[in-house]
Amino acid sequence: MAVRVNGVEINENEIQAEITRLQEDYDRYVKSEGAEPDEAQLREWAVENLIEEELFREAAVATQPVPSEERVLKEIEKNAELYNNLPQDRQRARASANLQQRLMMKEIRKGVAMPDGQAMREYYDTHPELFVAPEALRLSHVCRHLNAESKAQVYLEMLELKSDLSKGVLDWAAALIEHSDTFKRDYGILATVSRGELPGEAEEKIWKLGVGEVSDVIDLGFSTLHLVKVVERLEPQKLKYHEIKEDLKKQLHEQACADCVNARLDELKAVAVIERG
Repeated sequence: MAVRVNGVEINENEIQAEITRLQEDYDRYVKSEGAEPDEAQLREWAVENLIEEELFREAAVATQPVPSEERVLKEIEKNAELYNNLPQDRQRARASANLQQRLMMKEIRKGVAMPDGQAMREYYDTHPELFVAPEALRLSHVCRHLNAESKAQVYLEMLELKSDLSKGVLDWAAALIEHSDTFKRDYGILATVSRGELPGEAEEKIWKLGVGEVSDVIDLGFSTLHLVKVVERLEPQKLKYHEIKEDLKKQLHEQACADCVNARLDELKAVAVIERG
């Protein structure tokens, strides 16, 4: 089912391509909000994106200087993957429009001031829930490299090592030095992780461990097997203002730029002729 924007058709192939592009991020977002993915909603989001892209392109072509032929050819050469599937005459038109869109976006962003110290501090003070480091685990590991032929043997050796640790035949420091293939590089330090940062099955197993406990043999991918020890459990902590000040400045500026772009799109939609077939 096609959509027309000021007489320009957005066809079904374009809509399906945008749905495919959005699918993964869309599914992740709605699940994080406690909802289930909905095909009709995803399609609506895809169509809305394409409408906004067309309106922004039209506005840029109408208001921005036409780039030189040399710049257009350089754009096509530099970003060939964007243009290879288009006929040659459309390549030039699309490249020219893309350059004009970048100019328009630059113009919009140039008009957005960086947030001042007072605005940043007020945002920090009124949104304390956003500035908390989540619960985390500091992890140590014994890591063994493997290949398809050695996996079963290495797995058995790791089980024996876990048994020796449980019986007190070997302590963790000795296990790291004598048995970890990566000790000389990482000294047994795996990572400090928050929830959601480990592969699913490993995530569940490791977060069930208490401080000082060692996991069963875990496959984290990358052709390795691991015994993982929880060194420390870090409780959620409020981030101090000076620690996040620079990131907050960038975040608030990006949000202000996005708000300006959305306001411009609202203006364009208000006068556009949009036909949904």
